[in-house]
Amino acid sequence: MKPPRILVFILSVFLLLLVISFLFPEEGLRISKNHRLHFLTVNELLTGDTVQYADISGIISQSTVINEDTLVFADPVIPAQVSTFSDTVRANEDSLKLHVHRIEYPGGDSTVLYPVFRQLQQLGSGKKLIRIAHYGDSQIEGDRMTSFIRNRLQKRFGGSGVGLMPAVELYGYQGSFRHTASDNWLRYTAFGNIDTTLSHDRYGMMASFARFVPYTSDSMPPDTTTREAWINLTVSERTYALNKEFSQCRLLYGHSDQPVLVECLVNGNLFDADILTASEQLNIKKWTFGEAPREIILKFKGSGSPDFYGIALDGRKGVAVDNIAMRGCAGLVFTAINRDLLEKMIDTLDVRMLILQFGGNVVPYMTDNYDYYGRWFLGQLRRLKQISPDMPIIVIGVSDMSIRDKDKFVTYPNLVQIRDALKDATFKAGCAYWDMYEAMGGYNSMPSWVNAEPALATSDFVHFNERGARVIAEMFYNAFIYEYDKYAGEREPKTAIP
Repeated sequence: MKPPRILVFILSVFLLLLVISFLFPEEGLRISKNHRLHFLTVNELLTGDTVQYADISGIISQSTVINEDTLVFADPVIPAQVSTFSDTVRANEDSLKLHVHRIEYPGGDSTVLYPVFRQLQQLGSGKKLIRIAHYGDSQIEGDRMTSFIRNRLQKRFGGSGVGLMPAVELYGYQGSFRHTASDNWLRYTAFGNIDTTLSHDRYGMMASFARFVPYTSDSMPPDTTTREAWINLTVSERTYALNKEFSQCRLLYGHSDQPVLVECLVNGNLFDADILTASEQLNIKKWTFGEAPREIILKFKGSGSPDFYGIALDGRKGVAVDNIAMRGCAGLVFTAINRDLLEKMIDTLDVRMLILQFGGNVVPYMTDNYDYYGRWFLGQLRRLKQISPDMPIIVIGVSDMSIRDKDKFVTYPNLVQIRDALKDATFKAGCAYWDMYEAMGGYNSMPSWVNAEPALATSDFVHFNERGARVIAEMFYNAFIYEYDKYAGEREPKTAIP
């Protein structure tokens, strides 16, 4: 083929593509429920790339996450999407600037946190143990975020141990403690895949419980078969030092019609054997240790099983911080839990503050209005305030999350609406709010976290990785301790000048 013919062919192809770009719909052609066919439009040809990613290089400076802690954690298994773009603003983690993004209050009233501040201020003068429970979705799974917050608070106010854990882990990933169990345990949750055959709502404070003997119908003859089960708790070498220094183990159980033998083995040796008596009420079996064990094995034997609500590994004083992760949950779970049992556990464990971190699981379900979610979430906050009116609640809002737009990832178009619905509900309930979306950089900031060097989020453009979780947890801790220091400074006795 002669050169003029080649030129004509090439120009014809370009002309055809130009005509297609004029005619092709800008929103693309839907080829299935979840897929659209896109083509480069004339507007994109003329204006170039209009997607801008947040520059996060000014958010955090001299992070102690980088300079102080050298732990390396594996990330939980989260379905990933492959990134195809390379023009994201890349932030060197060491160059991020310290930024305290303030906690917000209803009507600017910071006194809503004073009850927990008073408790923290008094911890140094006695042997009191108080709790802070951190509830959240998969963003905190595996003790991510919580472990950093716990470590900082325990360094500041005293305390040790990982706090309250499910009797049997719901997920395979474990960050701060190795937690295994025999395979005959049955787990029930008030979120996720709920067992609709369950005849009660006594899930307890963790919205889950476990038992090693199935429920039997009242119409069936009692099963007298003796069954055995075990739980193994082993210190992880990848965790913070204070997590390993617990001095007590408490087993929370109830709703049992048969006595059960329990044996506690510490570092391979029998430490205690006892009977868990039959009882409908919340009961606690407690073991105390002179030296923190490396391994605890709990063995159970009986023809029936209590409902086991959790295991708490704590110190005798200071602050305990619980990680209560609920994969797939939107935070609408508390009204589904038996109020009396929830109130009893909160009171018995001396829970003095709640952190609720939800909203991410609502984002993929796009609609025009999220007032419904705000109303439902407000109902949860009001239930918790009814149970304990003086217990402060901090809501950590949804993070930035990205959806693929052709070859780019951009903030979900409904995310700010969900953030606003959460914030409005929080303020109506008289609670405090920390805006994680704005703290991490706002619009189109998640791609910058994914492509930071080293990466601070996973390639699904939804979840922080372990390093990023610690960075955002440090930002929250800085915001919380800023408010505490402000409170403490205003209430320090003034010395008269002679």
